[in-house]
Amino acid sequence: MQSGFRLSGLYLALLLLTTTGCRTSAALMEPSSASVETLKQQQLLEAAARWEGTPHRWGGLDHRGIDCSGLVVRIYQEVFGITLPRTTEAQARLGRPVALSELEAGDLVFFRLDPKNRHVGVYLGEGRFVHAASSTGVTRSRLDEPYWQRHYWMARRVLSSEPQTTTTPTQTPSIGW
Repeated sequence: MQSGFRLSGLYLALLLLTTTGCRTSAALMEPSSASVETLKQQQLLEAAARWEGTPHRWGGLDHRGIDCSGLVVRIYQEVFGITLPRTTEAQARLGRPVALSELEAGDLVFFRLDPKNRHVGVYLGEGRFVHAASSTGVTRSRLDEPYWQRHYWMARRVLSSEPQTTTTPTQTPSIGW
């Protein structure tokens, strides 16, 4: 499957059984993109629930404390089996830009909190994202909340069936760190 992430064999089998019934065709070989997107969103929601409430800690990478880019690293490892760079700056150079109106579950959403500080979260779908906020720890927020609307910077799609998953230096967005 060229979906950019790994599916558990059991999850895939259950998905195929529940979405295809007794049909025997090529549809059994490859689930629809809508069902894969739903499964991806469900896996992200489960990962977000496991991390929710973890306190914020600069440089942290575990349930004792984690920062925003560390949470992105851990969620991508857990859900997709992909190791991302550790810093928000490096994560902001991954994948390709995606319009706010075209976000999909798993996209990275970035915010400029002030001239020096950037923040990142993982889009969960339906206008929600999970992130590690310095004030509340790991939480889910909505992109349409005034604070996040005011500080929204960009989104990047790391998961893709396209061969290129990182940008070249000439395509790197203006970071401004």
